[in-house]
Amino acid sequence: MIEVEGKKASVPKVGRRFVCCFVEKVFEWYKVVPEDCVEALKATLHPGSVTAPGHPLSSEGGGLELTLGTMKTNNESRMLFSTAQVEYVRYWLYEMGITPQQIPLPRACYIVTPDMLRSEVQTMYKTAQDLRKALKDLGKANKRVKDVDPDIADRRETFEKVRNLYQNTNKNGSWIAMDVEAWERDHSEITEFGYGVVQWENGEQKTESGHWVVKGGSRNGTYVHDNRDWYLFGKTEEFSRSGLKQRIETLMEDLIKRGPVYVILHDWRADIGYLRQLGVPVDKFVFIMPNTPPPYGLFCIDTTNLFSALEGQKQAKGLSRMCRILGMETDRLHNAGNDAQYTLQALMSMASGLPVDAQRDARWPPNPSENLPNVKKTYAREPRPEDESDYDDAMW
Repeated sequence: MIEVEGKKASVPKVGRRFVCCFVEKVFEWYKVVPEDCVEALKATLHPGSVTAPGHPLSSEGGGLELTLGTMKTNNESRMLFSTAQVEYVRYWLYEMGITPQQIPLPRACYIVTPDMLRSEVQTMYKTAQDLRKALKDLGKANKRVKDVDPDIADRRETFEKVRNLYQNTNKNGSWIAMDVEAWERDHSEITEFGYGVVQWENGEQKTESGHWVVKGGSRNGTYVHDNRDWYLFGKTEEFSRSGLKQRIETLMEDLIKRGPVYVILHDWRADIGYLRQLGVPVDKFVFIMPNTPPPYGLFCIDTTNLFSALEGQKQAKGLSRMCRILGMETDRLHNAGNDAQYTLQALMSMASGLPVDAQRDARWPPNPSENLPNVKKTYAREPRPEDESDYDDAMW
């Protein structure tokens, strides 16, 4: 039982069982409430009321925290109250004398448990306008995912998890993009390593980057661009082969001490073997993103998959083309330091933005024909001129 002090108690924490109360803007709870209690419940849970300071569910300073969950069965999203919040509303209405009895719980069919969700994100809605807009956007997003390819659905889920982790106020980890260059005639000979790191200290963003090369290593230039001498973000450092591996091991050890490490690669399959040679503990990589910031761990993020989710297209894009479509200029690719920086910048651009569907529409406004009747809407973004290129990321 929650004690009431002066007829008001603290807001309950979000629990691990949820109640799906909003289904296409219809508040299903009303249907099981006695007629003489319906208006009281509607007033209590009206968007303008539930987000206001002083509301029994509001956080300090106002705003309502809900869980945005993605269902496993159909990939649709649901805006969820916790059972603790629902119980508290019933209790508060009765204790305040607003209802003559504790109103019934919503029907059991609206109970959602964590094992029914692909992902869950805690979301704060500060104003009634925020909540109404979120409900509207939710309806649009659910219509879009009804016929989505399962691979795209998985990537959309990862996209939202990465956004949630990157934008979380508890920034206790490090985000590091890596790239490796090898000799074009013998891929077992690693010639360059590049990285870019973003961290936060006391809420302030800190960045670091590096370009490390093997002294006396073989040079490309026949099949792959040789841009080893064109690092654009600092000074290149030379190491022996053993010295390079030791330096990378030290870099990773320092990052791991700070908390979780999010390793960002562009097409991880191409670099994972190289990173293993260089002493990066790739066998400890976790490829499934957590729902909330973990205290530790090594998590691998592939920007090709993030961009695939954003575009709504399965075909992977090379680094150059991805950056160009995102509106980012690149230069001197196939320098490991430059490639790592561009990969990090692409990740930051996507992860710091809006949810996947809203971000796609903001970056590439839908074709006006999509709003005309009898015209089938496409899930993926429309092709753009910047998609066309004679440049190949790997060859001259």
